[in-house]
Amino acid sequence: MSAMDLPSLDKLRFESPLMLWLLLLLPLWMWLRGRVAPVAAVRFSSNLLLAEASRKTKRSWGRFLPMFRYVALALAIVALARPQVDKGTSTREAQGINIMFVLDFSGTMKTKDFMLEGKRVSRAGAMKRVVAEFIKARPDDRMGAVFFDRGAHLISPLTLDHEWLQQQLALEEPTGGTAPGSGMLIAAEALLPAKNQTKVIVTVTDADQVNEGAHPEEVAKVIAPMGIKNHVIQMIDRSQVSRTSASGELLQAVARATGGQFFKVTDYAGLRNVYRQIDQLEKTPFKEKKQQLWRELMEWLMWPAVGLLLLEFILGRTVWRKLP
Repeated sequence: MSAMDLPSLDKLRFESPLMLWLLLLLPLWMWLRGRVAPVAAVRFSSNLLLAEASRKTKRSWGRFLPMFRYVALALAIVALARPQVDKGTSTREAQGINIMFVLDFSGTMKTKDFMLEGKRVSRAGAMKRVVAEFIKARPDDRMGAVFFDRGAHLISPLTLDHEWLQQQLALEEPTGGTAPGSGMLIAAEALLPAKNQTKVIVTVTDADQVNEGAHPEEVAKVIAPMGIKNHVIQMIDRSQVSRTSASGELLQAVARATGGQFFKVTDYAGLRNVYRQIDQLEKTPFKEKKQQLWRELMEWLMWPAVGLLLLEFILGRTVWRKLP
């Protein structure tokens, strides 16, 4: 590794700092070595026989050989404490909009009536697949997500870290209950910091029934003055396209009250077409600081430790070899 690759230690931390306490054992081991264990010796009839061997030679440096082991162990202990340096934060400028997804994970989203690559998949599976594609295709939009079933919870605030957002999206599975109004309310709150920028909620639901949480129409009246558009996508079976349902009328009223649009979709093509229309929304500039990952420094210490142990082994059996 070149000098250009050397990490900056301005911001250093240890992921497992308790491991550093092991360093206190090294001085104790060095002090006990040779005091507790028996010292090897060879009997001679006269010390005159060793006169020649007593002359100082380059092998007398062998008494420093154990230091290689001590330094190697110290480096290994520090490496096990996992030293890390912060890569810092980077500020980027982009043209995009602020989008909060409000996604339905109620029990009815388990219904397998959507076709994907010739196979029947659940509505939730189809929704996650298309939303993930949409997120990937729009790197300059700040996005977040709220999931709802019988309640609603924020999964991600607005962020440009789309990889992390998609990971959270993949974890959710349908349960029971339907509370889209509560989800819309949480999403609106997450959009409030985006001042003087385009703010959009994209609600995706099958909304067979709304039986939990805040009433969607009341929520629409609250968020409309905030300049937040709510585009509502209702996922339905093909047989329901021509039918008018109470849930469909409710969702259409919610979208209209916020200046958004209402869509019925039955397949992937419909979902993609909806997202293409959202893509035509006005884009506004913004800046965001994106936290970088910590860089591990373990290898910078572990490899020198291994090298010192190998050096001790080689020198102890060659130029600094001792009598048995």
